[in-house]
Amino acid sequence: MIQQIDHLRDFGIYRNFQGGGLPAFAKCNLIYGWNYSGKTTLSRLFQILEKPDRIASWPNTSFRIVLGDGSAVTHTSLATNPPPKTRVFNREFVVANFAHEHTAPAVFILGAQNVALRHRLELLNRRRERVAHLEARLLERAKQAQGEIDQLGTDKASGAGSLLGVRNFRRPDLMRRVEEVRQNYASAVLADAEVTAKLEICRTTSAWSVLNPVPTTVPDWIAVSASVAALLGQTASNRAIERLKSDRDLETWVRTGMALHQDKRECEFCGSPISDTRLELLRGHFSQEYEALVRELIAKVQDCQNLRLDAALPDERDFAPDLKAEFTGLRNQFQNWKEWAGQVQARMVEALNQKKTRIEAAIAWEADLSRAAEGQTLLDQVNALIQRHNQAANELTQAKANARAALEMHFAAVLFRDNDLTGKEDRVAVARQRATDATGVLSRVAAQITAVELRVRQQSIGAAKLNDVLRFLLAGNNIEVAAVGDGLFEFRRDAAPAANLSDGEKTAIAFAYFLISLEANGAVLADTIVFIDDPISSLDSNHIYAVYALIAERLAACRQIFVSTHNSELFNLMKDEWFEARSRYANNRDACAYYVNRTLDGGAQWMAALEDLPALLRKYKSEYHFIFAQLHAFANAQAPSLHEAYTAPNLLRKFLEAYLGFKKPCVSKWSDKLDLLFATPEEQREIQKFADDASHLQGVSRALQQPNFITAAQSCVGKVIAGLNARDFDHYQSLCNVIGATP
Repeated sequence: MIQQIDHLRDFGIYRNFQGGGLPAFAKCNLIYGWNYSGKTTLSRLFQILEKPDRIASWPNTSFRIVLGDGSAVTHTSLATNPPPKTRVFNREFVVANFAHEHTAPAVFILGAQNVALRHRLELLNRRRERVAHLEARLLERAKQAQGEIDQLGTDKASGAGSLLGVRNFRRPDLMRRVEEVRQNYASAVLADAEVTAKLEICRTTSAWSVLNPVPTTVPDWIAVSASVAALLGQTASNRAIERLKSDRDLETWVRTGMALHQDKRECEFCGSPISDTRLELLRGHFSQEYEALVRELIAKVQDCQNLRLDAALPDERDFAPDLKAEFTGLRNQFQNWKEWAGQVQARMVEALNQKKTRIEAAIAWEADLSRAAEGQTLLDQVNALIQRHNQAANELTQAKANARAALEMHFAAVLFRDNDLTGKEDRVAVARQRATDATGVLSRVAAQITAVELRVRQQSIGAAKLNDVLRFLLAGNNIEVAAVGDGLFEFRRDAAPAANLSDGEKTAIAFAYFLISLEANGAVLADTIVFIDDPISSLDSNHIYAVYALIAERLAACRQIFVSTHNSELFNLMKDEWFEARSRYANNRDACAYYVNRTLDGGAQWMAALEDLPALLRKYKSEYHFIFAQLHAFANAQAPSLHEAYTAPNLLRKFLEAYLGFKKPCVSKWSDKLDLLFATPEEQREIQKFADDASHLQGVSRALQQPNFITAAQSCVGKVIAGLNARDFDHYQSLCNVIGATP
């Protein structure tokens, strides 16, 4: 048996229920609560015990249910620790186990298994029809997709053939190329310039000229730079005239004049005689070492100026079309290198000329020679390109074939890339495969239908057993059932098909089926825990005693039973059955009673809890006293809660309907009887409006929109209590005595 719900969290309205302080569950358990209090939600917890896979609908819940032997079932142990055998009847059971057979208005399917199996059969038959239509659509789709591929291939092959000048290039030729490039199509795509070049190769009608290699001799810049650096670092040690040393322009002028006055004794400039002493002095200044250094500088300047930087490169028009672009790139790089070399050459000449005017000064020379070898490398690459051109010129036929192959693969790669060819082919393949599978599906469906029909026959419950319960439960309705097929039942009223069963009749039939199914297929009632939630929902009062009798008699042998209800009549019938009046209906070893209480938490959210049944509900056979106790406490509360205010209109209306209906039964509308409690029409209108409108609030938010709602609710309830005190003191005093309050 189930002993206790230790805790239940995040399970619908049960946000954080702790059941450790409640009396342990007994063999018979009666649960009372108003509509929407949380009874059905509690039954869904027991449905998880019945079918553990239902836990998937509550991904965030956690619970712990303690069993009689001390073990526990939790939300995480359902698979490893199977819960006790449990069966649940609630509204969901009615929906799942009582389905209309659409082909016959009065024919219904009973049993969740039969409903599911019949639904499965219907789905299989519809699927068979859909598959046939699907097959035709898939074949047509495959044909259209393949036609699209073929048309693309035809158009692309026609265009490629025209460009190539090949009239017999057709779609099959192009599609063969597609297969070649499929795995790495990007590598086969050519740039526009490459396409143009290869088309020129294919269209050329004359041979190409063989080109001569380019001489690859370029200055050794490292050696030249080293010689310039050495020369610039040299000086002439001689007898120097201070005046000439300090004026380099004068020194140059005098040195030039010395050469012009070798055999003369008069100055050509001023006509004055030149003494031997002066000539000797000047000759001493311009010594042989000095002159030698100058000559070397002049020679080095000449050498630098004579360095050959250019190379006789061929014209790009002489190259094969597919090599022109590469040659143009090399030529531009060589031109850039020449500019660099020219700058180095100019710096060398400039430094040497400066040295001639500064013979006695050592000049440091540094140059960035990182590109010194670049010219030679570029010329070598040009010659390699010339060699490729010459080879192509000698093998023009093969070059044309290679160019055509490259273009064909390019066109194939573009077709593959730009037209989602793989996607189209996949759609063709999938459509054809699915169409092929259709026949296999149909044969499998037939086998499944046979198997399902066998299971339906095995699950079927006899109409005779069902009729036995229905005659008792729906006495006077003249409803009987006849089996019209495995799992199919026709319901008849007065021997005619009952095409329009009421909700109450459907509930009664489902409940009858539930009772019979408890012992179907060899099931033992003594091993089963049964939870019944509001079995008289949609039933009128004529059937309450029948439902009570069926529960009391047919389910007495259950291992454990739970009955939850909002109906006070059924509640009192079960209370009389399971509890002793002389013990004030207190819990006992075999039976316990509980109350489902719905309240508002601090965040204005509804939450439910299972509580021990209040004494007023145990002692009296009407909820009238209990409702009065709730209203009296609210009217006299010093700090009433939003929950009390929110539930007050509904409770007040229930109380007034009961009290006024008894006091003035000749008037049907309860609000027309308020003159029994209030003298003025204004007071009557206020109470009527509050009880009617506020009892239908759709959510807490509407109540919160009225800042004075709590005060207004307490005021209205207080006026009713005061009116009862003033107009019917004996009744008021009696009620206060019942609930233990001072009148």
